[in-house]
Amino acid sequence: MTSPNGTASKLILNCGCKINLRLKVTGKRPDKLHTLSSCFLFLEHPGDTLEFSHCAGPGIFFDCPGFPELCGEKNLVYRAAALYAEKAGFAPAWEIVLYKHVPLAAGLGGGSAGAGGILSLLNSIYHSFTPEELNAVAFSLGADVPFFLHRRAAWVTGAGEFFEEIPELPPIPEILIVNPGFPVSAKWAYTRMAEELKTPDDAKFKEEFISGKISSWSDFCRNDLAPALYEKFPLLVMMRSCLEELGALVVQVSGSGSSLFALFEKDVPEKAAAFRRKFSNLENLRIFAKGTEL
Repeated sequence: MTSPNGTASKLILNCGCKINLRLKVTGKRPDKLHTLSSCFLFLEHPGDTLEFSHCAGPGIFFDCPGFPELCGEKNLVYRAAALYAEKAGFAPAWEIVLYKHVPLAAGLGGGSAGAGGILSLLNSIYHSFTPEELNAVAFSLGADVPFFLHRRAAWVTGAGEFFEEIPELPPIPEILIVNPGFPVSAKWAYTRMAEELKTPDDAKFKEEFISGKISSWSDFCRNDLAPALYEKFPLLVMMRSCLEELGALVVQVSGSGSSLFALFEKDVPEKAAAFRRKFSNLENLRIFAKGTEL
């Protein structure tokens, strides 16, 4: 494997993930994309790992060990790399390996994080696009992808293409993420949400977050997609109730689900252990906190 200057190289990137502390659907555009007012919080973990190398080529050699269903050209990481090469106007000779750690279709942005990660990595090598141009490339792949070019907390509006980075976060309680082990289609979640929820958001919550003065996490953390998910999947209601009984300040669905996040003042590992005991019958249950899987 060689870099453009002929030296051996392998670049490794942790792609991270996100939770939506707040997700307010404000409307729907003529192109059928929903518009949002959403607070995205970037998390280092859980995160998929990307390994990138130059190779003799030509082409893009993509692998996702342990997930043969993700190894095709439809994978968002592959598509992002191919689109970068197409827009930049050169033939790629790359080997990309994606190691999955984020649950699939979990509302944590794993696929978008990988796409944003490979775009950022490629642009750090080739410098083909300005930040604004790369943002446009990212948005053409998916509404959440531009956020992962920047990997910082942001208030996101439009259909995901407009965001205001938040350089100084307010004090955020400890975060526990639980995933029940089944996927949820984002398209399904958006098409099932109640029409009456599609209303313009007021500016109060954005001002609270940016000023660092959250008056109530239970009021701040909202997800307009959650009611349909709770109706369809009673298990999520049971999981939410358990986390609340364990003392969570708030429990909410992240993105289009199926993951829930809970905010606790302290003792997250102990809360996680108690939660796992309660749902010991769930073979595919995954729990994340404090930068690790518990």
